Amino acid sequence: MNLVLVGLLSVRMAISGLSDTLVNVVVSASRQPIANQRLAIPVYAAKVQSNSVMNTPEVLSSVPGVFLQRTNQGGGSAFVRGLTGNQTLLVWDGIRFNNSTFRYGPNQYLNTIDPFSLDQIEVVRGSGSVQYGSDALTGAVHLISKKPSFGTKSWSGQILGKGISQGMELSGLARLNFQSARSSFSILAGKKTFGDITRGGNGAFQRPTGYEEQNLQLQYRQKLGDQWTLENLIQQNVQDHVPVYHKIQLEKFALNEMTLQSYRRAYSRLSYQGTKSWLQSAELTASIQASKEQRALQKKGSATLRNEEDQILTAGFIGQIKSEFIPGLHSTTGIEYYSDKVSSSRQDVNSKTIALRALYPDNSRYNTFSVFSLHEFEYRSWQVHAGLRYQQTSSFLPDTTVGNSTISLGAFVYDGGLSYAINPQLTFFGSLSSGFRAPNLDDLGSLGIVDFRYEQPAYQLKPEYSLTKNLGFRIKSHRFRAEWSAFQTSLTNLITRIKTAEVIQGYPVYRKENVDHAYLYGFEWSQTIAVSERFRIGNSISYVWGQNQTQKEPMRRIPPFNGNVSLNYQRNKGNVALLLIFADRQVRLSAGDKEDNRMNPIGTPGWGILQLQANYKITPHIQLGMQGVNLGNVPYRMHGSGIDGMGRSLHMQLGYEW
Repeated sequence: MNLVLVGLLSVRMAISGLSDTLVNVVVSASRQPIANQRLAIPVYAAKVQSNSVMNTPEVLSSVPGVFLQRTNQGGGSAFVRGLTGNQTLLVWDGIRFNNSTFRYGPNQYLNTIDPFSLDQIEVVRGSGSVQYGSDALTGAVHLISKKPSFGTKSWSGQILGKGISQGMELSGLARLNFQSARSSFSILAGKKTFGDITRGGNGAFQRPTGYEEQNLQLQYRQKLGDQWTLENLIQQNVQDHVPVYHKIQLEKFALNEMTLQSYRRAYSRLSYQGTKSWLQSAELTASIQASKEQRALQKKGSATLRNEEDQILTAGFIGQIKSEFIPGLHSTTGIEYYSDKVSSSRQDVNSKTIALRALYPDNSRYNTFSVFSLHEFEYRSWQVHAGLRYQQTSSFLPDTTVGNSTISLGAFVYDGGLSYAINPQLTFFGSLSSGFRAPNLDDLGSLGIVDFRYEQPAYQLKPEYSLTKNLGFRIKSHRFRAEWSAFQTSLTNLITRIKTAEVIQGYPVYRKENVDHAYLYGFEWSQTIAVSERFRIGNSISYVWGQNQTQKEPMRRIPPFNGNVSLNYQRNKGNVALLLIFADRQVRLSAGDKEDNRMNPIGTPGWGILQLQANYKITPHIQLGMQGVNLGNVPYRMHGSGIDGMGRSLHMQLGYEW
């Protein structure tokens, strides 16, 4: 049966991707807790079930409006309503994760956060720039860490072992928690070994795709009085020898890997709970993020080994206050500052070592300063949302190849929305949101081979802009929950890579210009029915259509119609679930898609895979989890990916808690 028909029939069955972990209060849309049912902006929020997933991108694999692309096993890039890479904003505990070297198109950065450290995810669809700044052209993904709680003095912990058949994963994780009335802390550590992935169909290994990973997180919270709380978090993720599979298979590379990916993040947050209407609460957050990416590249038959290294040090500061000037009007106002220092180097090693101009100008600087104000007004059955942000961006690129440059740009964005609750079960909502993306150092200063092209610096670039209209409704009752949202997004001043007649090192040369205009439209639908106290049926589907009006062709990498169907049976000691994940074929390809060697030039076939998973609590402290993945051993590939999906496999987790 055609996969689209399967999806539409599933909708009629009242199905849902929203699980029992769906949360009713979200913070991303307004930077303050707001009831999800009354929001004027579509936001998906859910607790993270981290035990059964390989990495954080997989957490997003069933979120309505999000499509996951994988260029290699160490990657996993989220498409929010059709856009990804540096056009989709990643936020971690309220702190911008995107830095000035985030690349256009799919990237690996989402995979540098351990899912074991997460408590909740929130995906803001069609908004995010007003709340968190540049890069949220079609939405933002907010990753929220587990926080150690205050309470009766006690210790707790968890040990988790994970494995996948055929040696595709062997991981161990441990967490230790302490809490008391005024202080608490947690320590998290993990060691993961990922083997080469098999593909569906013939079960052949895709080599090389395996890599090693280590994780460490320390978190400490302290009450400094009745009104003050201090929170500190330090996190480190290290990945070793992450191969870029499609480069080795398709571009005659003997070696192409991320030799080292090291990400260190830390923040200190001071929170104040006030008693006055104009100062209900306040937060001051200082953060530091340090990343190091080392790459090694060598073509087959070449004696030259290229070693590249990029280091980015990002210092950040956020200050915000929350107020209620009149009853029902909740306001969040603040400032943000981020400063990037980029060190970039390249060496070609043959009979001697030659230092060359790296991907980015060494010792570049990239600074942003923002002021923002967000407001939620609730009156009877109405809720009004409004927000403004102004951001100033300055860049300094000390380039000895093409000359030094200093660039300063400003951007102003806004959003507004309205929801109306006809009754406690049914709410209609609509919103209008503008977004922007300031050109970063990857746009302005990259020089060299990127994916399948050779790029040159472009210092004349201006910000990209989006304008999104959302319309939808939510239904919530004791046994039924559903949300539908439709959207239309206009994209202007898009930065486009234009192919020139030049060829360097065998790669076509591209230059970047603000020339394209485009639009996106589509919808998301999700619902769940509790047939009984133990049995639930769920589903979510997403569709997006993208058209480049300037080039008169489809936009690049637009995901196909996709979704999932789930059946879940719950018992006191565990549950069993059957999950169908599907995607229709995608034949609407741009010229850039057809030139991308990761894609079939005639399109990506549709597919559907079945998964069976079970969890059982053996004792009050020991839990066993098992998943049968791709039970039909179907050969498939996520549209735009550089690696085939995993074949039939058995996943197991054994955990001990005290």
